[in-house]
Parts: sequence; C-alpha cells; structure tokens
Amino acid sequence: MEIKAILEHIRCSAAAPTPKVLANEHFVYLIFFVEDISVQDAENSPFNRVPVDQIASIRFNRYIQYKFGSPNDETLEDHYYYDLGLEPFVFQEIVDSDWIAELKELDVLDDSRDDNHWDQQHHIIIPLKDSCFEVVCNGYTLIDETCQTMREEVLRLAELV
Repeated sequence: MEIKAILEHIRCSAAAPTPKVLANEHFVYLIFFVEDISVQDAENSPFNRVPVDQIASIRFNRYIQYKFGSPNDETLEDHYYYDLGLEPFVFQEIVDSDWIAELKELDVLDDSRDDNHWDQQHHIIIPLKDSCFEVVCNGYTLIDETCQTMREEVLRLAELV
C-alpha cells in the first residue's frame, strides 16, 4: 500500500465549519470550505491560515462504501495510514488499498462483478478538522459550479441526490 496526494490545488479549510455529506445509491457528495493556502501567518499554522469564503463540492461516482467519522486532526497519528504519509486537510488516494481488497473478498458471491470492476475502484481519504472522510468509488468529479453559502449548496445538491 502507498498513499498519494490528489486534487493538490485545493485543500479543506482547518478553520471552517463542518463539511457536509449527501448521498444516494449512486453518488456521495462532500461539501466543504476551501482554504487559501497562499495566505498564511509567519508560523505557518493551519489554524492561522485565512479561509477563503468559498465552498467546493466533490461528487464521488458509483461509490461502494463511505465512512465519515474519527479520527480528527489531533489524533491522526493513530490512524493506520499515518505511517504511509497521511496528511490532514489533503485529498489522498490509498493505492493497493486494503479496504478495496476487503470489499472484493466480501463480494465473491456476486457473479456480476469481475476483477476489472475492482481494478476501477479508488480509495479516497480526506482527514478533516473534526473527522475523516473515506470512500471507495469508481471516480470523482470536482463540481465547477457552487453557491455562495453552505446552505444554498446543500439545497442545490440535494435536488441532484
């Protein structure tokens, strides 16, 4: 297993309110505030970075499973992917994921899925301020169009879900 950064041009804000998750049978959306990584204080602390008043949404396509819970950024060193280089507030993919292998093992009775199906899956992890979001999905799309407030974005995406 190894970990690699994805969507390197965006970063979740450490100072913003809790991200939101919306899901149906086919898609799961993560809605979060974006951090402006170009504006930092002298100490380079994530808590002193100035959050941009901008919301971003990512749609994870044809997901198999997702988790939204612990650990938070203060206990991230206890996460079993920490030794691979897991970083807070960064979008990362687990290559040769043990979670995908476990799901594949559990799926042996489903004859409609072959190994090619499992080769197309991605294990994405995003450690946030107070929680961690993980998903196994077929792919992801950063949504170009967003609203000005979290409430508006949640309501707009809820119509799609």
